[in-house]
Amino acid sequence: MSSRTSPRVTATWLCLIIAMMTLSTSVSSQNESQWNVEDEHSSLCGISENLTFSGTNANTSVGWQVSLGPRVPESEPSALFRSAVEENVTAWGWEVYTQQHERHGMNLTNLFATLNGTGDEERGRIVISAHYDSRNIADKDLNVSNQTLPVPGANDAASGAAILIELARIIPAMNLSQDITLFWNDAEDQNDNYTVGAEAWADNLSQVEIDNMESFVLLDMVGDRDLQLQKIYIGNSTLKSRAQALGGALGMVNGTVSCAGIDGDGTMQYNITAYVGDDHQHPDELGIPTLSFMDPQYGEKVPGTFGEYWHTMEDTPDKVSAESLGAVGRLVELGLKSEAFVIVVEEQGQPAQDNSTGDGDVEPLEPSKPKSRVITGLVILAGASLFLIVGLIVFAEWKLKH
Repeated sequence: MSSRTSPRVTATWLCLIIAMMTLSTSVSSQNESQWNVEDEHSSLCGISENLTFSGTNANTSVGWQVSLGPRVPESEPSALFRSAVEENVTAWGWEVYTQQHERHGMNLTNLFATLNGTGDEERGRIVISAHYDSRNIADKDLNVSNQTLPVPGANDAASGAAILIELARIIPAMNLSQDITLFWNDAEDQNDNYTVGAEAWADNLSQVEIDNMESFVLLDMVGDRDLQLQKIYIGNSTLKSRAQALGGALGMVNGTVSCAGIDGDGTMQYNITAYVGDDHQHPDELGIPTLSFMDPQYGEKVPGTFGEYWHTMEDTPDKVSAESLGAVGRLVELGLKSEAFVIVVEEQGQPAQDNSTGDGDVEPLEPSKPKSRVITGLVILAGASLFLIVGLIVFAEWKLKH
């Protein structure tokens, strides 16, 4: 008896093979970043023409914060800061809330502003954070009589807090797909206790909140007049690559030409890696993709410190500039508008640089692990699709035989 196969059956199985190959290719492609640096450049240039972040507004905010007095946990200036921020950002359409924690003998208060995105129910959340407390002791001041005084805290960290306030003003008009949380964290820099507020927040995240978080972007010491953002070792390599592309489009990277046709000014030096432990290490340890924007050299280089003004009474508003604040603010704005902080997959084979710098108090930690929820979902979808196709083929063969 002949076992010759029907041409229609052969064609059906051929379709199945093609479908399997297509689905396999689709899933494989999703293992790579969906935000391609080369493909995005022209898009970034189009977006960069319409950025609205005001460095002048942020610089005014730095001066205002310092005028409040030292923003140490539980202090009146700290409460005044939170009250003013809440009043303003609520008027701009954000939902504001606080979280209180008791750690290391401190009662600290984290401040949050959230804004829902325009996407579907699974749109994800981007968290942008900066600490708003100023250090309680100027222990790195060369004048010994100053070392027990609280620092003014203009760059560390009124600069990052000011950028968050200006972002709160402009983000509602962006109509972003993702949910956004602005997170002013407390008690980052008190005595020998560091990143306490961010740690308390991370410790209280539910697994659902962790899984829903697209990325965590940190701003710390970003107002220095001589701005030199460096690649921070801890964090997601894909986000770092995208950040450098954003900086290139804005003319911040040496050896590149901006969208406006201007040579890069070197305010972004991602050829240098700084080994710095900071607020972002806590979400990073949870597997959340993180990125830190930081200039770890504030003033002239001093061994064992982050520069001559760091943790001294010289951390004053005159050391900060509207130009530097504007550059970092536009960097984040461009990242949000281009979705550079969304659907992050860790790039493989990204070695750390050897030319490190930083304070001896901090140790490098393991980089973050990639998020897998997107890939897992695609695999499930591919499997379901194949199951359906196989079912249709079996039914078709049955019809042919009967």
